[in-house]
Amino acid sequence: MENKEMNLHQKLLKIANIAGALQRTKAAYGYKYVPEEDIQAKVTAGMQRYGVMLYHSIIPGTLNVTPITYTNKNNKPCHEVIVSADTKYTWVNTDNPDEKIENTWVFIGQMEDASQAFGAAETYANRYYLMKSLQLATTESDPDGYRSKQKAAEEFEEKELQLAIKQLVDKGTAIIKTGVDKSVIATIVANYNDGDGNPSTIKSKEVCEEIMKEFNSIKK
Repeated sequence: MENKEMNLHQKLLKIANIAGALQRTKAAYGYKYVPEEDIQAKVTAGMQRYGVMLYHSIIPGTLNVTPITYTNKNNKPCHEVIVSADTKYTWVNTDNPDEKIENTWVFIGQMEDASQAFGAAETYANRYYLMKSLQLATTESDPDGYRSKQKAAEEFEEKELQLAIKQLVDKGTAIIKTGVDKSVIATIVANYNDGDGNPSTIKSKEVCEEIMKEFNSIKK
């Protein structure tokens, strides 16, 4: 029931939270990377839990296969193929299939065999699309270290929000003491807080800042 009450953006945020930080465990060509199976294992677990499907397609007319020849470091000619195309990824809310999010992307691969270049391009593009669209962090060290930093940032934001709410309450109380009816204060808060006049339910510092501007404009 909870899933059906969530929109697609909220579900994707939950999926990103499940995936968390990813560890670069494989190495190739002098750098480390996160294997596609590691990314998909975490992302698809979230997709199944929250009812989200991801579809991928090549945009018609954009697929290019280009043979190239170059000389390698041993001064020998190499014959390879570059495969590239514009692609589209579509997230679908399975509880409400009409709700979709579409993103255009691109893939490119280069190998001796065209089919291998195509497969490599698809794999590389899919790996990076999932990481970048869901803003997944990668690290060579233990992902728990990243999560600790993330938690510290969240706790700092929460403290900042609670301080902003306290300042707002103090300001509103001071205005009421000057003779302004408390219903006026509650209405101002509600106008910026999805109809809720209770400042303790405010979710962001930005909302507090807008309300404070309104409070400062009240003429005593």
